[in-house]
Amino acid sequence: MHDRVTAEFVNVGIVVYQPETNFLQGKFVSKFSRISQFFNDINGQYLISTLKQFEKELEVESGKLSELFTNHSSLTEITNSVLPKDDSALICSELLFAIDIDPQSAVDDLFDRLINKYSQDTDKDHHDDKYVWRKVYKQYFDKYEITNKLKPHTVQTEHDQIEFDKAWKNGVWNCYQTLSFDLKRIDSIRNKVYKWSGILSELENSDQELHLYFLTVSPEKNKSLNKFIEDTILSHNSGQSLKVTMINELQADKFVAGVKKEIEEHQENH
Repeated sequence: MHDRVTAEFVNVGIVVYQPETNFLQGKFVSKFSRISQFFNDINGQYLISTLKQFEKELEVESGKLSELFTNHSSLTEITNSVLPKDDSALICSELLFAIDIDPQSAVDDLFDRLINKYSQDTDKDHHDDKYVWRKVYKQYFDKYEITNKLKPHTVQTEHDQIEFDKAWKNGVWNCYQTLSFDLKRIDSIRNKVYKWSGILSELENSDQELHLYFLTVSPEKNKSLNKFIEDTILSHNSGQSLKVTMINELQADKFVAGVKKEIEEHQENH
């Protein structure tokens, strides 16, 4: 609940407790792009870090449940011990009850129904890539006052002209391309990867030296799919005429701070 006055809220996770089996597990969002749709000025990295800490502390509490003399008798007591009720934006809802044979399935099903269900329809690739810049990365380029240092650049290849609308030059062209792989359908993600793999193959034929940075939002908690994306995209990192780097949203602040430093150093030397 970002603002107590408006009382507007967005679900960021779920905690399930089955006392009969001492089952306790939390599941939380790992990206803040969806949350920024609701609250433009959210400190996404801090929120994700806090949720990860909350999840770790729940794991500790879960380990204590098998002890003979546990002090907890309800989920409310457990969550209050980890996340005390105060004026912070992160709060737990009132306790809800349900019947389910498999608590692990309950965690996954409720997470999909209460959180993933309301995610933006991310199969609209063109809109999403612009959204990734506008809602995730632009705030950092603005913060370090280098947004106006970027300009469009067209790369001439053997068979085509490929345009990037955010670039700057310090011997080689540094181009920034936002990409959202946070799509609902796995086949949409794979098709997008194959599309960009083809574009990268064409860029390898260019006479220009190019360092292409993909500013990405990745699939949530899908290690095999993330590995496929990285392996396919980074296989074009020849280090000769074309160098490719992938940045995720949690690296954004540190990455853009480094870009600012490089630009300032280049300006001092020229």
